[in-house]
Amino acid sequence: MNRLPSFDSHKRLATLAIAVALGGGVPSALAADPDTASAQTERPRVLSGDEIQQQVWGHRVQGAMAGGQQYDEVYRQDGRIEGDGYTGQATIVDDRMCFDYGDDKPTCYGVRHDGDDSIEWLDGDVVVGEGELGNAE
Repeated sequence: MNRLPSFDSHKRLATLAIAVALGGGVPSALAADPDTASAQTERPRVLSGDEIQQQVWGHRVQGAMAGGQQYDEVYRQDGRIEGDGYTGQATIVDDRMCFDYGDDKPTCYGVRHDGDDSIEWLDGDVVVGEGELGNAE
């Protein structure tokens, strides 16, 4: 004798079908591929001020700004910035990293981190630079 699916089974299938139809895809708990599930949890995201201090300070960052200026700087745990022939001071203001190179005009950027070694500097929602995290020494 064939047994019909229970009401709860239909309800779960309907919920899954609606989620897929709305573009939500298959929830990571139901994903067959564990790599897909972990990739979904490591999307680039904007860091809080505390996360900037934990994940960027204490590292060397090499990259370029949107205008083409290359940079290679070490951000010390105390906020000191060390570049080739120059220094500065970093602070955190409103979940943004602010850079002061002695001209009394600090520039502040949000930081988006991809979970690996890449970061992006943000002015609002606009990417104005990018960099790769490395060892400070």
